[in-house]
Amino acid sequence: MRLWPGARRAADMGGRRMFAAALAVVVLGGCTAPAATPSASASPAASSAPSVTPTPAVQTVEPTATTLVRTPEPIPTGSPSALPPTIRVVSQAFSIATAAPLIEVVGPYRTTTEADLRRWIPTFLEALDEYRSDPVAHQNFDSLYAPGPYAELIRQPLRAGVPFDQKRKFELGQLTIQHMYAKPWGRVAYIDATLTFNDRITAADGKTSSVQLVQQARFVNQGHGMYKVIDGYDPALARWVDGEQPRWSALALEAEAPNQMGWFFQRESYVPAEQYPHAAPPGGRFLITAFDDAWNDSLSKLDASYAKKEFTTRRYEDLAVHISRFEPATFLGDGIVTVVVNGRLVTAASSGPERSTSVTRTLRFYRITRDGLFANWQVVDEQGANGAWLSGGNLELAEIDQDRG
Repeated sequence: MRLWPGARRAADMGGRRMFAAALAVVVLGGCTAPAATPSASASPAASSAPSVTPTPAVQTVEPTATTLVRTPEPIPTGSPSALPPTIRVVSQAFSIATAAPLIEVVGPYRTTTEADLRRWIPTFLEALDEYRSDPVAHQNFDSLYAPGPYAELIRQPLRAGVPFDQKRKFELGQLTIQHMYAKPWGRVAYIDATLTFNDRITAADGKTSSVQLVQQARFVNQGHGMYKVIDGYDPALARWVDGEQPRWSALALEAEAPNQMGWFFQRESYVPAEQYPHAAPPGGRFLITAFDDAWNDSLSKLDASYAKKEFTTRRYEDLAVHISRFEPATFLGDGIVTVVVNGRLVTAASSGPERSTSVTRTLRFYRITRDGLFANWQVVDEQGANGAWLSGGNLELAEIDQDRG
């Protein structure tokens, strides 16, 4: 990141002081943030989770949230296929579970994750350099910091610009991990670390100097080797600037539900002349859970019935959904969403009229968000007619809640 050229030396010195004040958690050997009291889903850790030292967790009420699966393969395009149905949200109060404390990661998994963060830090500093050289390129900054008060503390001094008679470069000093917190099923939620680096200045006459900067920040994994800063620690106030207030809301969950759930019912819908099965073929699923098995078996039966022309059309109409419960994993808003769906299932055979049947289904989705900004919902369970959950009480979140691709 780059700063505007042509800024005066005096303004630059003031900007440097602002930047140092915003970033400096401590100047080497300084204040360390106290251990956070992070929140997590009220689900116990998976047996496949990495080595951790657990903090006593709140007992789970419903099926155990332990491991996660991937989104099913999309139906191939190029042939007739049903569209996602229209889903109406019925807004109403719903229960919110108490999040269990996160756990401190130790052992090989911590070492591996720390190494991954360290590999990213040079990219982070390079992007900061690019932004201060050209603050119009705000996309660079937005990919590094989640929006909020702390991000603005960092952004403003960077936008002061680099004087035309200077060259600037951020150079890595050291990264010290204070805490690495994981959700009960093992996925690292965020990392509290102190980054020490230097702002190396080369004047027009070739003389060099440097200003040491320290940023005590909270990093979250964005996948594909990328991280983002979601908060910074203020040593003077002895607190995180943005804090751990929820970065989700009931309104946000309700607004997301129609688009996030539509694909589920689309996959169970058929139109005439379809060419591709809706179920994944044997060996076509690289992640398998008890629920995923049950749902894929159900899709296979629908495929077989469709192939026999027992029906030619199958669709959902008048779908209304209300959220009945949310079990947050962290303050960022990841967690289990339980929804109840009411509507009509319409089917038709080639030689008969359409038939409509009332349906009620209770589903559970894992809401995946890495920084509290964007979320995707992954279906992880459904309640059967006998009241039992198809997952058998194990959501297998440790498989679902990880990076793919």
